[in-house]
Amino acid sequence: MKKILMKGLVPLAASVLMLATSPIMPTWVVGSSVASAAQVVKQGNVYKGKVVGVSKKAKTISITVGSGKKAKTMMVKFNDDTKGIEHARKGHASIIKFKTVGTDKIATVIKPKMAKLPKGTVEMQPNELAALINKGNKGSYFLADARPGKRFAEGSIPTAVSIPVAKMKKEGAKLLPADKNKMVIFFCGGVTCGMSTKDAGMAVKLGYTNVHVMLKGVPGWKKTGHPLVASEKFLKKGNIVLVDLRSKDEYQAGHILRAHNIPLAQLQDANDDLPASPVVPIVLYGNADQAKKGYKVLAKLKRKKVSLSPLDFAAWKSAGNKVATGATPDDIVWTRKMGKNEVSIKEFMQVVKTHPANAMILDVRTDDEFAGGHFAGSRHIALDQISAKIATLPKGQELLVHCSTGARAEMACTELRNAGFKCRYLVAKVECEGSACEVEE
Repeated sequence: MKKILMKGLVPLAASVLMLATSPIMPTWVVGSSVASAAQVVKQGNVYKGKVVGVSKKAKTISITVGSGKKAKTMMVKFNDDTKGIEHARKGHASIIKFKTVGTDKIATVIKPKMAKLPKGTVEMQPNELAALINKGNKGSYFLADARPGKRFAEGSIPTAVSIPVAKMKKEGAKLLPADKNKMVIFFCGGVTCGMSTKDAGMAVKLGYTNVHVMLKGVPGWKKTGHPLVASEKFLKKGNIVLVDLRSKDEYQAGHILRAHNIPLAQLQDANDDLPASPVVPIVLYGNADQAKKGYKVLAKLKRKKVSLSPLDFAAWKSAGNKVATGATPDDIVWTRKMGKNEVSIKEFMQVVKTHPANAMILDVRTDDEFAGGHFAGSRHIALDQISAKIATLPKGQELLVHCSTGARAEMACTELRNAGFKCRYLVAKVECEGSACEVEE
C-alpha cells in the first residue's frame, strides 16, 4: 500500500452549540435533525430509482430518479426508525418513501423496486437455464445479456451474446434469431434490474413467441454456484489478474501472456498473495475441471469479481495469440484505474500543499471526524448537509472532495456536479489525527 503522510494540520477547537428552547414551542429530534413544532412535516413522498450511493456514517442515501436528460440525483437521510435499509444497495433499484422535516428528507420505508415480466413472456430460473446450457445444444435457444457491454465483457453466462437496451432499441430484430418461434432468453443484473424485461418486451412487440426472462439474473446465477465467463477482449486488454491453475511445469513450458501461476491445490492458501480488494477482476484458466473448481474456491473466499477464461491455453495458442514461457513473476501487481470524475492522490496532495486559487479541498466527513484532524485550509460540510449549504460554496473554484474512503465523497460530488459545480472526488483511505493526515491507496 502506498502511504502519504501530511503534517502541519490545523486542529479544530472544540465548540459548544447552545440550543435555545421556548416553553411554548417544544423541540424534538428526528434522525440527526432538530425540528420545531413550527416546522411542517410532509408525509407520503416517494422516490423510485437507482441507488448510486449509501453512507452509513452520514446516514445518507443518493438515488437517481428519472432517466436521460431528466435524471436527477436526490439525497435522503435515514435513521434507526427507517424500515428496509438493507434494500438500499448501490446499483440496485429501490422505492424510498420519506417524510420532509424542515429541509431534510427522512426515509421511512425502503423497498426493492422489482422488475416486472412483460406480457407474453415467461420467467426462467437459473437452474433451468443451466440445464439448458449443459445439454450442449446451443442452437435450441438464444441467450442475451441486457447489461451494458462492459459488464458483459467482465463476465457473463456461458453462450450469451451482448444486447444492451440501447442497442436493442436501435437494431431490434437484426440482433435476434430469424426464427421468431425460437426460445429467446434475456437476463441482466438481478430482480431489481429492468434491462432484461425491457429487451424482452421489445422482442414480444417484434413478434417473438417464445420469450423468457431469467429475472434473478447474474446474481441468481452466481448464487446457485454457476460460473461466469469473460470475453476474449477482456482477457487480452482488461485490467485484470489472470491466474493459470495448471502445474508449475505446464506453466513454464508455455502460458497466456500476463498470467500468474497458482496451481489449483495452492489457490486457497495463496489468497493473501492476490490484491486485497475483493472486487479486483480475477480471470482463471486451466482445464475445464480446474477452472470450475478454482471458481468455487474464490467464491468461498468472498472474491466478488471472478470469471473463467473463454479459452484454455491450447485454444489461445491455436488462435495465434502471443504466449510466454518461464517462471511466474514473484509478485502479483494490480493497479486500480481511476473512474470518471476522480482525482489522483498525487494531484489532490499537490492542492493540499499549494492551496491554488482555482481549487478547494472539501471535507464531507462528520463533524466529529473533522474535529479529530483535517487538512489545513480545507472547507468542511458534512455529506448530510451538502444540500442545505450548497449555496455557500464558490462556483469559481474546482472542488476536490474527500471523506475517509471515497464513498461519501463520490455521493457529494454527484450532488455538486448536478448543481453546476466543477468537482472531482478522491478514492483513498484518509485518516486524520491530531496534526497529521495519512492518505493510503
